[in-house]
Amino acid sequence: MKKGMCMILTILMAGSIAACGNSKEDGGQEGTKKGSGDEKTKITFALWDEVQKPVFDEIVEKFEAENTDIDVEVQLTPWSQYWTKLDAAMGSDSAADVFWMNTYLPKYAEAGVLEPLDEYIEQDKIDMEDYVSVVKNAYNYKDVQYCMPKGMDTVQVFYNKSIFEKYNVEEPKAGWTWEDMKELAGQLKRGIENEGSDEYPILMELDPQPSFFNFISQSGGYILSDDGKQAGFEKPASVKAYTDIVELIEEGLMPGSEVLSDTKGTDLFLSQKGAILFMGSWKTAVIDEVSFAAQVGTIAMPAKEKGNQSVIGGLGYAVNSRSKNKDAAWKLVKYLSGEESNRMQAEARADVPALIRAQKYYKAEHIDVDVIFDVADTGFAFPTSSSVAEWLPAVNEISAKIFAGELTPEEGCKEMQKVTQNALDNES
Repeated sequence: MKKGMCMILTILMAGSIAACGNSKEDGGQEGTKKGSGDEKTKITFALWDEVQKPVFDEIVEKFEAENTDIDVEVQLTPWSQYWTKLDAAMGSDSAADVFWMNTYLPKYAEAGVLEPLDEYIEQDKIDMEDYVSVVKNAYNYKDVQYCMPKGMDTVQVFYNKSIFEKYNVEEPKAGWTWEDMKELAGQLKRGIENEGSDEYPILMELDPQPSFFNFISQSGGYILSDDGKQAGFEKPASVKAYTDIVELIEEGLMPGSEVLSDTKGTDLFLSQKGAILFMGSWKTAVIDEVSFAAQVGTIAMPAKEKGNQSVIGGLGYAVNSRSKNKDAAWKLVKYLSGEESNRMQAEARADVPALIRAQKYYKAEHIDVDVIFDVADTGFAFPTSSSVAEWLPAVNEISAKIFAGELTPEEGCKEMQKVTQNALDNES
């Protein structure tokens, strides 16, 4: 999203979650604010994205105008510090009343940091079917709804029509397959070589959400089993997903990790150095603003053996279980996840709404955004568990070694299986 989802990978790799709160000198939360004879309930709302903060300042201002008895302090903490601060605040009274949550939710639900929201949802008769099911379900842990959905991220393909035209190669068509993509990429490669040019047929960022987690599922493998107890990296289909990426590099259809580790695939695409880009919806607003945006097409990912489903990420709004002002905190969360807030975020292109009726407000001047919502229909949630902070960084590190040629796909997947399964087995 927005940065909504580019952040998800960085966040997931960051370490652990947290939010900082407004505290008194004695460490407790301030419950009221006095002034001019008025008494207001004071609550804090923590987020990590400086790009989105101006939008949320406006949203909070509207909320306060409608709830004159509540005063909200928006707290911006960069994600690297945000997580550290929430870990330090866990179990204390210093965490914010309301804060952003990501797919680390199982860890913090288990720790009792998050307020269950089911009773609030029921009393206010909120229909959770109004939200994209994958995102809604991602914040429902052991049949308890711990967050209200914020936005969503999907992965699809952006392509530069002018590069296809330059080398007289047909543009990708709906329903294309991985083999179709390789055929088109091969034609582009030959044209590029004949011209002595320097574009790349295919670009991607070699991170879980924009690339290999999608391909594992599409190949018929899995990262975690449905019950979250088994890792699936050693499955033949999972190994094949990595093998297919390595083959793109070895066949010269995609730059190697020595290039992609220095320059993001998206940046190369924005410099018109790539024809096909696998990327998340969070880059839509950026791509829509480039000079050649009118020449950018969008399409769902090519299908592999078991489909072309996308990893879907998204953020949620959580209430601190130790908040002294839970009713006010819930009022804020209800507003943040409602249509007015989602409309403002969508119109600013800060995030793609998880609230289905607000998705109509998310538009782009040049980019066709319909693919984002189409892809969401068949997507699956970013895999997580209460030990994700232990196994995901290792998966990223080992995957990088595979793409750099330091490990074969078989060797790397064996290592990822071991570290992930050990983490899962040690979950309480």
